[in-house]
Amino acid sequence: MRQVVHDGEGVRARPGWVQWAPVFAALVHALTLVDLGPVDDDYIVYRYAGNWLEGLGPVFNPGEDPVDGVTSPGWFLAAATGLMAGFSPEFWTPLVGVVSFAVLVGVVGRWSRSRERSALAELAPWWLALSPAVAWHAVAGLGTLPLAAAVAVGFHGWSRWALRGQGGALLPGAAFGVACALRAEALIPWAVCLLMMRPPRRLRGTEVGAALLPLLVLALTAGVRWWKFGGPAPHALALKSLPLGVELEYGARYLLRSLGEGALSLMLLLALLLPRGDAESRAISWTALAALLSVLAVGGDWMVYSRFLVPFSSVAAVGAAGLLSSLRPPRLRLPGAVVSLSVFVLLGMTARPQAAFEQRFFEHHWRRAGAAFGELAPRGSTVAISPIGAFGWRSGLELVDVLGLTHPAFLGRRPDLEGVGVKGHHRHDGGWVLDQEPDYLILGNGVVQPDTGTLDVNPWEADIVSDPRFQSLYRPLSLPLDGSATGEVVPYYARQGIRALR
Repeated sequence: MRQVVHDGEGVRARPGWVQWAPVFAALVHALTLVDLGPVDDDYIVYRYAGNWLEGLGPVFNPGEDPVDGVTSPGWFLAAATGLMAGFSPEFWTPLVGVVSFAVLVGVVGRWSRSRERSALAELAPWWLALSPAVAWHAVAGLGTLPLAAAVAVGFHGWSRWALRGQGGALLPGAAFGVACALRAEALIPWAVCLLMMRPPRRLRGTEVGAALLPLLVLALTAGVRWWKFGGPAPHALALKSLPLGVELEYGARYLLRSLGEGALSLMLLLALLLPRGDAESRAISWTALAALLSVLAVGGDWMVYSRFLVPFSSVAAVGAAGLLSSLRPPRLRLPGAVVSLSVFVLLGMTARPQAAFEQRFFEHHWRRAGAAFGELAPRGSTVAISPIGAFGWRSGLELVDVLGLTHPAFLGRRPDLEGVGVKGHHRHDGGWVLDQEPDYLILGNGVVQPDTGTLDVNPWEADIVSDPRFQSLYRPLSLPLDGSATGEVVPYYARQGIRALR
């Protein structure tokens, strides 16, 4: 089978397998990163899903009042589905992410080829397939790649239905509905499509219903949240919110940092500059602008590789490829394609050592530490800790959440903007943590710094260490991890009267 490709000067045949090459490359690329995931926050979702399936309710610690510590209802259901099917979530969620990555690349290829006559349309799927930033999120979890794939299917399907009369409203409406179930920011591309790509004819009732499915999904998720948790929005949204000026400062730094971590912000800027000669191009350009402004307003997050930009990566890639295809004079197009592909891939590679280090130094350590505590600590023990995900999932112990992601105690407190510089970690209360009388305390992320051999307490844990109760009631200990060739230990503190772990 051969595919007809228009290059602007004539028509030539190209083998049909060309459209599948970037999909295969995406699968291979993601599999090379599989040992770098999932991230710690994904394990929080596993624990919520596991407790829910056991009939304990959507809670992090059994017996507590429900608190919405999961920002993505759709990803919660995906994790629960894997658990019900008998899969380990540490295998299941990366598998879903890798498959979603392949779907994303395949849809972007079809979308770009449907828009551009130039052979540069092939650049869009290759940008994503070779992007370390996008590939890493396939294995990192949190529903980022399923969200990106759903947005791509929704946007492309909407343009085919509304502008070219192909397909129908059900596919794009359902895709955007799935995207909104994963995260509410999917409302942005759906709203832009609704406003800027309207069918020229009067819609039937079923088409109206299909097109408005995302609103129904958002209403349902808000209703369930209100019913279960007493509010329509995720708990983390209120917990991590900062004054607007501070959010804008964090957001600006986040977008600038993205330039050195795969340059997704630059790709969105290129899509923003796409000539707006038709409704689809205007929709792509306005979505790129809205995506950048939304990330700027919420301040981003602490994770490597620009997680908040990845959901819009399909729009960025298709728009940027369209911009390159429109360059004048035409002789600039091929050099522009080579330079842009090289820049996006190389900039993404610069952050890969950091992602690998964080996964192996922190995430692997937390998994091993959680398994060790789960085996050695008496049942009913409580542990106060900041990174609650992998440790909580592997240990099964009751945790005192130092950062307040799974309890409401820190809501309404003034954020510590002077002492803490990590986005999302500004609200803390060491006095409250000690009031819970945890049996064990793990500070400084439970790791010994390799350069100094010391435990560095996190800034948001300083008020724990300075409390007189900590100094009088807790003694420092360390737990060697079995099988560690490097003498890996977990530094921790045990409350007076609580035995050391051996």
